[in-house]
Amino acid sequence: MEHRNPLVIVGVCVPERQSYAAHLARATRGHLVTLAERTMPGRSEHIVLSAAHPSVAKRPSHLVLDVAGELDLPHLGLANDPRSAVICVVDAVHFTDDLRDGKPLSEAAGGGDDRGDFGSRARRAVSHVEGATLVTFVNWEAVPTAELSLLMAIASHLNPTARVRLSRGPAEDLRALRASGHEPPTLLERAGWIHALNDEHDPHMTDPRVTTLRYEQPRPFHPGRLTTALNDIDSGRLGTVLRSAGFCRLATRARILARWDQVGSAIWIDPQSADLEAATTAQDLALTGLDLDPDGIRVALDAAAVTDEELTAGPAAWRRFADPLPAWPTITEEL
Repeated sequence: MEHRNPLVIVGVCVPERQSYAAHLARATRGHLVTLAERTMPGRSEHIVLSAAHPSVAKRPSHLVLDVAGELDLPHLGLANDPRSAVICVVDAVHFTDDLRDGKPLSEAAGGGDDRGDFGSRARRAVSHVEGATLVTFVNWEAVPTAELSLLMAIASHLNPTARVRLSRGPAEDLRALRASGHEPPTLLERAGWIHALNDEHDPHMTDPRVTTLRYEQPRPFHPGRLTTALNDIDSGRLGTVLRSAGFCRLATRARILARWDQVGSAIWIDPQSADLEAATTAQDLALTGLDLDPDGIRVALDAAAVTDEELTAGPAAWRRFADPLPAWPTITEEL
């Protein structure tokens, strides 16, 4: 399919996203194309689910791409050009619920397909906000003003580079975005957690209840005590952590730097490529949430790091620690 700077519409709330995309296509006289994913035994592929114009597969002059919620932006190959507007449609009524939703993206996902994971729908909701050039809230008229301020601040903390607005209609949203001359960085440089780890986190919209903090710790985590700390943080005693991401190191797998990816009550800790193994920092995390107790969170995570005595014992002793976290099958034999 040919395309040139398409308008990419994303969001996990299907009716709202589809309606927005259809209205935007009509307002801009563009071709509406819906992208979905078809999963087959042993493989999955992106497909055109429907096209509003018969010539779209030949030579489209302008595309509005309605991207199904289960698709991941970085792997689409459609949004890496900053000139392509990525509009994330968010239902204001359900936004915070979406970020804490434990449901999977796909009930039919097989083994090895992370769309079947607990919390994978919330993970995709966050990734769409983090990859957007415009985050537009729909159905906001039903939400109290104070809560709208909170929701917009959350979106701005998750993606400080995005324009965040209450939708006045797709056409007006697009006019406002274009009139601003907004030129966001590439897709992989937009997320708030990346800005926080670079000490560049400066959201345009703020609220006293919304905080993003950076946590650093040079010692690896004891995986058993990390599980305890995560349960403590998830209890809400220290505020509500909506999103945390970054890099970490487990004492039982100390040679591998891992990617930390948490949304709501779901967390993924996955090994990274070999070029990160030589990194010196053990823990470097950004946490965004509501009513956070920064000192309390740091104390809880510090308690999960190896103690002075454990540090002295060294990696040979660390490998004997109880490790309740999911195994990494591809690297287990190397440790």
